Amino acid sequence: MTLPPTVSELWEDPHFLHWEEFEEQFREPIEESEAKFEAVDGLDEARAWLLENDIDPEKLPFQPKLVSVSVSRDFEMPEIEEPCGRHVLAFGTGEERNCLLFPIIDNGQTIDYGMLFIEDFEFGTVRQKAIWLGGDNIEGESVRLHVAAYDWLKAGTDGCVYIDVQRRTPLKRLQSVGKILCNDVAWALEVWDWAFGADEAALQRFEIDDTSDNIEEYFKAQAQRQVISEAINKKHPGRFNWVAA
Repeated sequence: MTLPPTVSELWEDPHFLHWEEFEEQFREPIEESEAKFEAVDGLDEARAWLLENDIDPEKLPFQPKLVSVSVSRDFEMPEIEEPCGRHVLAFGTGEERNCLLFPIIDNGQTIDYGMLFIEDFEFGTVRQKAIWLGGDNIEGESVRLHVAAYDWLKAGTDGCVYIDVQRRTPLKRLQSVGKILCNDVAWALEVWDWAFGADEAALQRFEIDDTSDNIEEYFKAQAQRQVISEAINKKHPGRFNWVAA
Protein backbone atom coordinates (compact mmCIF):
# COMPACT_ATOMS: atom_id res chain seq x y z
CA MET A 1 0.00 0.00 0.00
CA THR A 2 1.38 3.38 -1.02
CA LEU A 3 1.45 5.89 1.81
CA PRO A 4 0.14 9.41 1.10
CA PRO A 5 2.81 12.12 0.82
CA THR A 6 3.74 13.97 3.98
CA VAL A 7 2.97 17.67 4.32
CA SER A 8 6.63 18.56 3.78
CA GLU A 9 6.79 16.49 0.59
CA LEU A 10 3.86 18.45 -0.79
CA TRP A 11 5.71 21.75 -0.77
CA GLU A 12 9.44 21.09 -0.57
CA ASP A 13 11.48 20.69 -3.73
CA PRO A 14 15.25 20.60 -4.38
CA HIS A 15 15.37 24.26 -5.44
CA PHE A 16 13.55 25.39 -2.32
CA LEU A 17 15.69 23.23 -0.04
CA HIS A 18 18.88 24.58 -1.62
CA TRP A 19 17.94 28.14 -0.76
CA GLU A 20 16.74 27.12 2.69
CA GLU A 21 20.19 25.65 3.43
CA PHE A 22 22.01 28.61 1.89
CA GLU A 23 20.03 31.22 3.83
CA GLU A 24 20.36 29.50 7.19
CA GLN A 25 23.86 30.93 7.75
CA PHE A 26 22.49 34.48 7.48
CA ARG A 27 19.74 34.01 10.06
CA GLU A 28 19.94 35.15 13.62
CA PRO A 29 19.94 32.08 15.90
CA ILE A 30 16.48 31.54 17.37
CA GLU A 31 17.98 31.58 20.87
CA GLU A 32 19.12 35.18 20.32
CA SER A 33 15.71 36.20 19.02
CA GLU A 34 13.96 34.60 22.00
CA ALA A 35 16.31 36.30 24.48
CA LYS A 36 15.76 39.73 22.92
CA PHE A 37 12.00 39.26 22.90
CA GLU A 38 11.95 38.22 26.55
CA ALA A 39 14.20 41.10 27.60
CA VAL A 40 12.07 43.91 26.20
CA ASP A 41 8.82 45.23 27.67
CA GLY A 42 5.82 46.57 25.77
CA LEU A 43 3.02 44.18 26.79
CA ASP A 44 0.71 46.91 28.08
CA GLU A 45 1.41 49.13 25.08
CA ALA A 46 0.67 46.25 22.71
CA ARG A 47 -2.58 45.42 24.45
CA ALA A 48 -3.74 49.04 24.16
CA TRP A 49 -2.86 49.13 20.45
CA LEU A 50 -4.66 45.85 19.77
CA LEU A 51 -7.84 47.08 21.41
CA GLU A 52 -7.68 50.35 19.48
CA ASN A 53 -7.43 48.38 16.23
CA ASP A 54 -10.31 45.94 16.80
CA ILE A 55 -8.09 43.00 17.75
CA ASP A 56 -9.09 41.07 20.87
CA PRO A 57 -5.87 40.30 22.79
CA GLU A 58 -7.69 37.58 24.75
CA LYS A 59 -8.15 35.55 21.55
CA LEU A 60 -4.44 35.51 20.71
CA PRO A 61 -2.41 32.44 21.77
CA PHE A 62 0.58 34.68 22.55
CA GLN A 63 1.26 38.09 24.12
CA PRO A 64 2.65 40.56 21.56
CA LYS A 65 4.86 43.47 22.54
CA LEU A 66 4.90 46.97 21.12
CA VAL A 67 8.51 47.97 20.56
CA SER A 68 10.78 50.23 18.55
CA VAL A 69 13.00 48.51 15.99
CA SER A 70 16.49 49.44 14.82
CA VAL A 71 18.62 47.54 12.30
CA SER A 72 22.40 47.11 11.98
CA ARG A 73 24.65 44.91 9.84
CA ASP A 74 26.64 42.41 11.87
CA PHE A 75 29.99 43.51 10.44
CA GLU A 76 29.35 46.93 11.96
CA MET A 77 29.19 45.39 15.44
CA PRO A 78 32.60 44.64 17.01
CA GLU A 79 31.11 42.18 19.52
CA ILE A 80 30.27 39.75 16.70
CA GLU A 81 33.34 37.61 16.11
CA GLU A 82 32.45 36.10 12.72
CA PRO A 83 30.18 38.48 10.78
CA CYS A 84 28.48 37.06 7.70
CA GLY A 85 26.61 40.13 6.49
CA ARG A 86 23.26 39.42 8.13
CA HIS A 87 20.99 42.06 9.58
CA VAL A 88 20.76 42.35 13.35
CA LEU A 89 17.59 43.83 14.77
CA ALA A 90 17.42 45.48 18.17
CA PHE A 91 14.17 46.04 20.04
CA GLY A 92 13.85 49.11 22.21
CA THR A 93 11.18 50.71 24.36
CA GLY A 94 11.70 54.37 23.57
CA GLU A 95 8.92 56.83 22.96
CA GLU A 96 8.45 55.77 19.34
CA ARG A 97 7.17 52.21 19.56
CA ASN A 98 6.53 51.47 15.90
CA CYS A 99 6.26 47.70 15.69
CA LEU A 100 4.06 44.92 17.06
CA LEU A 101 6.34 41.99 17.81
CA PHE A 102 5.10 38.42 18.34
CA PRO A 103 6.35 34.82 18.09
CA ILE A 104 5.67 32.70 15.01
CA ILE A 105 4.99 29.07 15.83
CA ASP A 106 5.11 26.16 13.40
CA ASN A 107 4.80 22.50 14.33
CA GLY A 108 4.52 23.56 17.97
CA GLN A 109 7.90 25.34 17.95
CA THR A 110 8.80 29.03 17.89
CA ILE A 111 10.78 29.44 14.68
CA ASP A 112 10.73 33.21 14.15
CA TYR A 113 9.26 36.52 15.30
CA GLY A 114 6.79 38.58 13.30
CA MET A 115 7.02 42.36 13.01
CA LEU A 116 3.89 44.30 12.11
CA PHE A 117 4.81 47.96 11.64
CA ILE A 118 1.86 49.91 12.92
CA GLU A 119 2.24 52.98 10.68
CA ASP A 120 1.58 51.22 7.37
CA PHE A 121 0.88 47.59 8.49
CA GLU A 122 3.93 46.39 6.56
CA PHE A 123 4.95 42.94 7.78
CA GLY A 124 8.33 41.26 8.12
CA THR A 125 10.11 38.68 10.22
CA VAL A 126 13.24 38.82 12.36
CA ARG A 127 14.94 35.71 10.95
CA GLN A 128 13.34 35.40 7.50
CA LYS A 129 12.68 31.79 8.45
CA ALA A 130 8.91 31.65 8.71
CA ILE A 131 6.87 30.86 5.61
CA TRP A 132 3.40 30.91 7.18
CA LEU A 133 1.51 32.53 9.98
CA GLY A 134 -0.79 29.86 11.36
CA GLY A 135 1.02 27.05 9.58
CA ASP A 136 -0.26 24.55 12.14
CA ASN A 137 -3.81 25.36 11.00
CA ILE A 138 -3.19 24.00 7.50
CA GLU A 139 -4.83 20.62 7.98
CA GLY A 140 -8.21 18.98 8.12
CA GLU A 141 -11.34 19.83 6.19
CA SER A 142 -10.85 23.59 5.69
CA VAL A 143 -8.65 26.58 6.39
CA ARG A 144 -9.16 30.34 6.09
CA LEU A 145 -6.46 31.89 3.89
CA HIS A 146 -5.94 35.52 4.89
CA VAL A 147 -4.25 38.12 2.71
CA ALA A 148 -2.46 40.02 5.48
CA ALA A 149 -1.07 39.53 8.98
CA TYR A 150 -3.48 42.12 10.40
CA ASP A 151 -6.49 40.11 9.17
CA TRP A 152 -5.04 36.97 10.77
CA LEU A 153 -4.55 38.73 14.11
CA LYS A 154 -8.05 40.19 13.94
CA ALA A 155 -9.38 36.65 13.42
CA GLY A 156 -7.67 35.53 16.63
CA THR A 157 -4.96 33.70 14.59
CA ASP A 158 -7.56 31.40 13.06
CA GLY A 159 -6.50 30.38 9.56
CA CYS A 160 -3.19 31.14 7.87
CA VAL A 161 -1.21 33.78 5.97
CA TYR A 162 1.50 33.09 3.40
CA ILE A 163 4.41 35.43 4.20
CA ASP A 164 7.30 34.19 2.03
CA VAL A 165 8.01 37.02 -0.42
CA GLN A 166 10.59 35.04 -2.42
CA ARG A 167 8.91 31.74 -3.35
CA ARG A 168 5.59 30.26 -4.34
CA THR A 169 6.47 26.55 -4.09
CA PRO A 170 5.52 26.26 -0.36
CA LEU A 171 1.94 27.20 -1.27
CA LYS A 172 1.55 23.53 -2.26
CA ARG A 173 1.18 22.84 1.44
CA LEU A 174 -2.45 23.88 0.96
CA GLN A 175 -2.99 20.65 -0.97
CA SER A 176 -3.33 18.94 2.40
CA VAL A 177 -6.69 20.58 3.20
CA GLY A 178 -10.06 19.97 1.62
CA LYS A 179 -11.40 23.53 1.32
CA ILE A 180 -9.68 26.91 1.22
CA LEU A 181 -11.73 29.95 2.21
CA CYS A 182 -10.47 33.34 1.05
CA ASN A 183 -12.09 36.78 0.88
CA ASP A 184 -9.78 38.15 -1.82
CA VAL A 185 -10.46 36.90 -5.34
CA ALA A 186 -7.08 37.96 -6.79
CA TRP A 187 -5.09 36.19 -4.07
CA ALA A 188 -7.31 33.11 -4.14
CA LEU A 189 -6.81 32.64 -7.88
CA GLU A 190 -3.07 33.26 -7.63
CA VAL A 191 -2.82 30.59 -4.93
CA TRP A 192 -4.93 28.24 -7.08
CA ASP A 193 -2.47 28.76 -9.94
CA TRP A 194 0.70 28.21 -7.91
CA ALA A 195 -0.47 25.57 -5.45
CA PHE A 196 -2.66 23.52 -7.80
CA GLY A 197 -1.30 24.30 -11.24
CA ALA A 198 -4.55 26.11 -12.19
CA ASP A 199 -6.25 22.73 -12.39
CA GLU A 200 -9.97 23.33 -12.98
CA ALA A 201 -11.00 20.47 -10.72
CA ALA A 202 -8.94 21.94 -7.86
CA LEU A 203 -10.81 25.25 -8.14
CA GLN A 204 -13.71 23.52 -6.40
CA ARG A 205 -11.60 23.54 -3.24
CA PHE A 206 -11.78 27.33 -3.08
CA GLU A 207 -14.63 29.22 -1.48
CA ILE A 208 -14.18 32.89 -2.38
CA ASP A 209 -16.29 35.19 -0.25
CA ASP A 210 -14.99 38.50 -1.59
CA THR A 211 -17.49 41.28 -2.24
CA SER A 212 -19.34 41.22 -5.56
CA ASP A 213 -17.88 44.63 -6.48
CA ASN A 214 -14.30 43.44 -5.98
CA ILE A 215 -14.91 40.25 -7.94
CA GLU A 216 -16.47 42.20 -10.82
CA GLU A 217 -13.59 44.71 -10.80
CA TYR A 218 -11.04 41.89 -10.88
CA PHE A 219 -12.52 40.17 -13.93
CA LYS A 220 -13.02 43.48 -15.74
CA ALA A 221 -9.32 44.24 -15.24
CA GLN A 222 -8.37 40.77 -16.48
CA ALA A 223 -10.51 41.19 -19.59
CA GLN A 224 -8.98 44.60 -20.29
CA ARG A 225 -5.46 43.19 -20.04
CA GLN A 226 -6.39 40.46 -22.49
CA VAL A 227 -7.80 42.93 -25.01
CA ILE A 228 -4.71 45.15 -24.81
CA SER A 229 -2.35 42.19 -25.20
CA GLU A 230 -4.23 40.85 -28.24
CA ALA A 231 -4.33 44.31 -29.86
CA ILE A 232 -0.57 44.81 -29.47
CA ASN A 233 0.25 41.34 -30.78
CA LYS A 234 -2.10 41.83 -33.74
CA LYS A 235 -0.44 45.13 -34.62
CA HIS A 236 3.05 43.63 -34.41
CA PRO A 237 2.59 39.97 -35.47
CA GLY A 238 5.60 37.77 -34.98
CA ARG A 239 7.69 40.53 -33.43
CA PHE A 240 6.59 40.51 -29.81
CA ASN A 241 4.72 38.34 -27.36
CA TRP A 242 3.09 41.11 -25.34
CA VAL A 243 1.25 40.42 -22.13
CA ALA A 244 -0.18 43.51 -20.49
CA ALA A 245 0.78 43.75 -16.82
